[in-house]
Amino acid sequence: MKSYPVRQRVINKYLHNKKPLVVKVPHLNGDYLPESICIALKELGGLEKSIKSGDSVIVKPNFNCAEPTPLSTSLDFLSAVIEVLHDHNINVKVGEMCGRAAWPTETVISKLVVRKVLKRYDVEFINFEKDEWISVDINGDYWKTINVPKSIYEADHRIYLPNMRCHSSARFTGAMKLGVGWISPEDREIMHSDKTKTEAMIGELNLAFQPDLVIMDARRSTISWAGRGNYVYPNLIMASGDMVAIDTEAVKILKQYPEKNRIGIPFSEMKTFTVAEQHELGSMDYEVVVLPANDATRHTDNFDPAALAVMNDI
Repeated sequence: MKSYPVRQRVINKYLHNKKPLVVKVPHLNGDYLPESICIALKELGGLEKSIKSGDSVIVKPNFNCAEPTPLSTSLDFLSAVIEVLHDHNINVKVGEMCGRAAWPTETVISKLVVRKVLKRYDVEFINFEKDEWISVDINGDYWKTINVPKSIYEADHRIYLPNMRCHSSARFTGAMKLGVGWISPEDREIMHSDKTKTEAMIGELNLAFQPDLVIMDARRSTISWAGRGNYVYPNLIMASGDMVAIDTEAVKILKQYPEKNRIGIPFSEMKTFTVAEQHELGSMDYEVVVLPANDATRHTDNFDPAALAVMNDI
């Protein structure tokens, strides 16, 4: 297999006071999702800062399994992002490969009815499982090479659509862990073979290439140890050009809900963050902009008051 070098680093265009910017937009029941996403992107600095009209983008959602959000990307969220990108005259493709336990990808995509949604928008789905695989020399401390789909490696632009939740082996899942969805099944086996290295390997695999933009669905989450269980409702849409910054903010939000899980330690002890920062893939030193909730919906009885209380504290 031919080896390829790491892609040129994506420069984060979304900064304030020379720090990465993370935008949080409250999204409550009754709000129009594409509008919430547009507000987040506008406050961030505008989609056009990183992706121009006529550009091509691969959108990377999370279809790890056929279970509902936050284990999988919500189809209304994916649809809303596609609509926003089409409004900016962006050429969109969606690419993904499911997790090992839910194999094969086509079964997961079928159960989630993803193709019907994409057909509505005339968007191609790339099943990474059937893509051409290439070897990328990342020359890290935990990986020397990783095998990735050629289509996402060669893409002009990448937009990640992570959810946020706790995770049994990785502590949490967000933008950085979304990269596990584009490494080969063999590499996933390697990554899970030594649990003491899993977190660090997740941070380091993102050396291969990075997203231009991360749009996170933080409307609903789970905080139990295994990333399943009762739902919590942060009621947020988040956006950033920095994977590390937005994941840091996501974990801070999850930490506000008391539960027995693996995120109750300092960030300095979370290897996914420290390794990613070591490789200058992002920063835990960032600025946050929190937009006000829509007055037309924040005073209704259509959402959990406890969720609003948490939202007001972040």
